[in-house]
Amino acid sequence: MANMKKVFFEESTAAQIKKKTLVETSQITDALELESGQYMIVPEFLPRGFESARKFMKHGFEVKPKRFYSQKQAIYDGRVPVVLREEAFNSLKGHNYCGYSFLPLSKDQRKRKVSLIECLEGARIFAYANQNPGTFIKVKPYADAKRVRIDGAEVVIEVPSRTEGERRIQFKLTSVPIIDSPEKYGISLNIGSDHSCGSKRFNIRYRYSDDKESSGVVNICAHEIAGYLQLIQDEISENKNLIPLQMCQFAIPSQETVNYYLRLENNVLARDESLESRDKLRKLNRAEKEIALWALVEAYGHDRTFYAGRSKDGNVRDYDWDLNQ
Repeated sequence: MANMKKVFFEESTAAQIKKKTLVETSQITDALELESGQYMIVPEFLPRGFESARKFMKHGFEVKPKRFYSQKQAIYDGRVPVVLREEAFNSLKGHNYCGYSFLPLSKDQRKRKVSLIECLEGARIFAYANQNPGTFIKVKPYADAKRVRIDGAEVVIEVPSRTEGERRIQFKLTSVPIIDSPEKYGISLNIGSDHSCGSKRFNIRYRYSDDKESSGVVNICAHEIAGYLQLIQDEISENKNLIPLQMCQFAIPSQETVNYYLRLENNVLARDESLESRDKLRKLNRAEKEIALWALVEAYGHDRTFYAGRSKDGNVRDYDWDLNQ
């Protein structure tokens, strides 16, 4: 028998969702207004041209914040990642995206790709580790003074698993911006790790012939994002250092976006005519949840959806992840 998710990460089954009260809605973003005891049904909405959710998540369209091709370009522009994301997120042409990406300036030229689902799940792991006694995220930076200004720090991270009975996950982040130097713009674009988990292996891909960017892709996962969020918290509280937050390449969700994500997991079913079951209903797949998150961004903009402000959201570590809220 497969190990079960820890309670903090559980979601409703299709059968449990069907026991709730059906509400008529017109679009996926209406899920934001659902009460915990309600549910909605949407037609399956995987874009045409993709035979499966997996193919879409590997080869679908990406949101592309402004690209830089040299350290000089990045320094001259001078805008931090959240501002570049804001510009890109507020200029969406539709919502059928599989994530956003950015290009490194190092010898490792593999594109970094981030799905909004991983951003949500990273925030969930971070909250779990900070809200449950006896669990934690361990962060240990190795910031060699001679190299950290140019290459960034290496940070060894240990995060809890989302699955009962699984051991903690340890890995190393590289090219982490810690010091306030002009090179920080390039350092943040080069971020990487030695981590490998199911989410990252699942998304191995090779480019199509018309893909102008490198075939190699580094898929950022929730474990890495959770570790980086803990680094942000530790650097602010222990060293009054805002650089990891300022140069964060990962979109940090608002509490409202968390609420919406929980509704997608626990209050929405898709009607899929290919199913043999009588009612043709199933839970949303990964691609549909990703598209639904981009639909929220398209409808409400960057700042309301993926800009975590202390005044409106509180601390990300304290977010409410109760599926019955």
